[in-house]
Amino acid sequence: MTYDDLGEFARHIMSMRQLTSVELVNTYWQQVGQIAKTGRIGFIIRGNMSWKSKQQYGIISDDLWLKTNRFDPIGKHIATNSLRTHLQWSMNLYEIWGTLNIDIDPNDAQVSKSAIECAIEKISSVTNAMSILFGVSLRWIPASYGIVRHMSPSSPPKREEYESWDCIPLQISQDEHSTRILTDESILHELIPLLHILEDLPNTNIRQILLTAIDWHASANRFLSGLNRFTNYWSSIELLGNYFYPLLQADIVQRNTKSQKRDKILTIIKKGVTLRNCMKIIQECNGIRDPSAKIKILSFLGIIANRERMHKALFKPDEKSGKSLYDIRNDIAHGNMSERDFEKVESMRHCINDARSISREIIFKTINKADRLEKYMM
Repeated sequence: MTYDDLGEFARHIMSMRQLTSVELVNTYWQQVGQIAKTGRIGFIIRGNMSWKSKQQYGIISDDLWLKTNRFDPIGKHIATNSLRTHLQWSMNLYEIWGTLNIDIDPNDAQVSKSAIECAIEKISSVTNAMSILFGVSLRWIPASYGIVRHMSPSSPPKREEYESWDCIPLQISQDEHSTRILTDESILHELIPLLHILEDLPNTNIRQILLTAIDWHASANRFLSGLNRFTNYWSSIELLGNYFYPLLQADIVQRNTKSQKRDKILTIIKKGVTLRNCMKIIQECNGIRDPSAKIKILSFLGIIANRERMHKALFKPDEKSGKSLYDIRNDIAHGNMSERDFEKVESMRHCINDARSISREIIFKTINKADRLEKYMM
């Protein structure tokens, strides 16, 4: 798609900006001519995941195409793709290219907006499914998909030796310099089946809440986010508990009905309210009216897992830190712990791995037990 003048191009850009202020949508709209021509919308997944592929042209599954952009410098001239070598070796940053098939009309911003938004949602799902499945730190960026001519690099000019004061990055944590190696089998037999399972869940509400939980977990996998990692892992768990608890049958999760709540509260009040016990009674009645996160989470988990084991994993203090995962969540949320508490944060670093492990387990158990959950929903 071409434009005769700058004004025509500006009107085309504004046709989408009048509909949405989402930058991702508008970025892709600027490339709508190329997208419409190829029928594909491009993206790049970046992170500490190195895909060693034997598939020269990538892997295709339905409307999804994935191809590794990993560069192997072994046996090649040092000047060959030096930027890619630097990113991989010094920054532990690898790329996977991808596209989704898309039907888009450059002359209809309204229809194209919906198509682009659906593609963005699926790209996020693909990226975050990779993250939770393989335990890696990933993010994706929009990309233009098209043919690129590659020229042989010229020999670098000779330079005289010189000295300078430079800053050379040091290792911050083991996570930051750990790389997950994938093979084609990882993509074909783990990632693609997971994407199909999520897409095929018949209950759209359950599918959406699971995708959101995976989003939280994937955000936590980004290793530079500090204590946010822990809170995001916990959020993925609490999200599922808060969602399913009020929707599941009351007798299944031992949830009080409205009449049962009213009767229990009236029974407490009839025992007498005094200045000495009024605060305790208010707290007790409020707990009946709106159960704690602990009750909601465990009631939900009792359907898909061993309740006692989950109680121990989430709410029992461990010997090393003296705190449960729930205690740490409260400390962070209430300002009792920050990144500046270096010794305290370091002493609880193992708890981040515990939170990651239990979050991943709960999400996959929820996926596997989705049929049972739907059966018990009201």
